[in-house]
Order: sequence, then structure tokens, then C-alpha cells
Amino acid sequence: MMRIRLASMVAVAALAGACDGGEPMVDAGPPVALPPPIEVYLEGADEFEPSTLDLSCLGTRTAPTGGAPVDVEFQLRDFSDDFEVPDITVWVFTDNVIAQDCGGPNCQEIVSDASGNARVMMPAGGWYSYQVFPREDPSSRRNTVFGVFQYNEPAPASAGGSVTGTSVSGVTIELIPATLGFSREPGRAIVAGRIHDCNDANIANARVRMYDPDGNFVMEGPSASDPSYAYFAGVVLGNTPNSLATESAPDGLYVVPQVPIVDERPYRVEAWANVDGELVKVGCETARIFPDNVTVLNVGPLRADGAAECMD
Repeated sequence: MMRIRLASMVAVAALAGACDGGEPMVDAGPPVALPPPIEVYLEGADEFEPSTLDLSCLGTRTAPTGGAPVDVEFQLRDFSDDFEVPDITVWVFTDNVIAQDCGGPNCQEIVSDASGNARVMMPAGGWYSYQVFPREDPSSRRNTVFGVFQYNEPAPASAGGSVTGTSVSGVTIELIPATLGFSREPGRAIVAGRIHDCNDANIANARVRMYDPDGNFVMEGPSASDPSYAYFAGVVLGNTPNSLATESAPDGLYVVPQVPIVDERPYRVEAWANVDGELVKVGCETARIFPDNVTVLNVGPLRADGAAECMD
């Protein structure tokens, strides 16, 4: 499970795009200078260990195919400090598609026990997604839970394993805007995740670009209520925001708050990095995002079975 930590405000990382004759122009955002040479790190308990960047699977990798269902323990833990989150309803979607309800064969409804855990059946080695339902506790912001949606999570290859689900407390959902200098506007979304390579190593010095369902670049704005692009500091730096960051830290984490919702169609998140002196699109994922919730979307290497928009 790839965990999320506090983020830092950044300027938009952009690359001038092109359009075909006769097609409507899509705003590609402002051009930017190249970031420093790319580095990849593996996050350990105490320090980051350098790793070799692997982009050998770009354009050929596919989503994993799940095997027979296996019994797994789903552990719901808090976003900021990993404490156990009991008595929360979670919908687990074994086809990696978050649906409007849990009535079909690909969804299981679970409730975390006193230790924050629940049993669930998952396709061995496949991707799944889940939805954490909010809980309001007027007496405690710590016990208040914000809604979370997460995609592209890998299930264990065999029975008896465990996976970790992310819960966001009321304390965290108030702390992040205060730390990063934005205000949460009703109806807007927060999108966050990691950027990683073919070995699932985290990518430093990468930047994300987000597009709405009509292909329009989600632009940063000057006010606290506008969308913005931010990156995380990581364990080594104490999970503190870095207001000067313009690309990902060694933890590969990004966050885009205040995203306006156009409709229920998928949004696109691209990851760009400096590879041998050239800005290269190293990752891309599409997913539906949800207003007034956190959507977690990890951006892995470009996939052969990804959305057509990702291969442009």
C-alpha cells in the first residue's frame, strides 16, 4: 500500500502541446524550464535509498490480471499517523471500478472492527478500488472521517495477506488547507497519489498535469479557492510542506486540491519527468473523481491498455 502524507504548494508544471488541424485547441498550460535530472528513491523506515530508474515498460505494461479470489484482511488506517480507524463502512470493488452502489458481484461492503480491520475477498494479484464512507463526530475532529476513493490498488497474490486502506480524519482535512494556504470550496475535489516507475519505485523531480473530461488543462489560479499543484516532502524531511517545490520529492507524492467537477466522466492525470534532458510523459491514468472527497490515484508507467487520451 502506498501511503499519502502532507503536501506543499507548487507552480504548475507544463509542456506546450499541439493539436491537429480542424480540432479544437486544448490549453496545454504554460511552458516551463526543465527540472533537475531525474532521480528515483525507495522510501525506507529511516532514509531514502537510491534506486535505478526503470522506464523499460513505457507503453507496453498492462494492468495486472486478477486470479481466483483470495481471503485478505483490509486494514483501515489514518492518513496522517496510521492509527486504527474502527466502525467505518467501506465498499471494495474487485474490478477496480467505483460504482454508484454496491449491489453487483464486483463489490463487497465491509465495516472495520475495533482494530480497524475487516475480511474481504479479492482477485489474487489484481487491481481493486475502494470507497471509504465519511463519519461526522461533532465531539471529535480526530474521530470524524472524510470520504476517500482509491484506485489501482494491488491485491495480494495469495490468501492470508493484508492490504491497507486510507482514512482521512477531520483533523487532517483541516490541517492540509491551513498548511498549504488554500480554502476548501464545497463541490470541489482533492486528487492525490504517487508517481512511480516500472519497478514501482517512487519518482523524484516529476510533475503532474491534470485534465478535465473535455481535455482542458486544470489551471492553477491566484486565489486560495483556485486549483493548485503541490508535492510532498517525505519521511526523511519529516513530512513537512515545501512551499518552494516545483516537482515531486523522493517519495513521488503529489496533490491537486480545489479541482472543479465538470461531470462524472473520467479526469486524466499525467506525470512528466526530465529524462536525459528531455521532458517525457512517464505516466498517465484516468479516473472518475468525486466532489467533497479525496480521490487517490497513483500514476504508474504508461500502459498499453490505458485510456486512449494517455497515448496521445
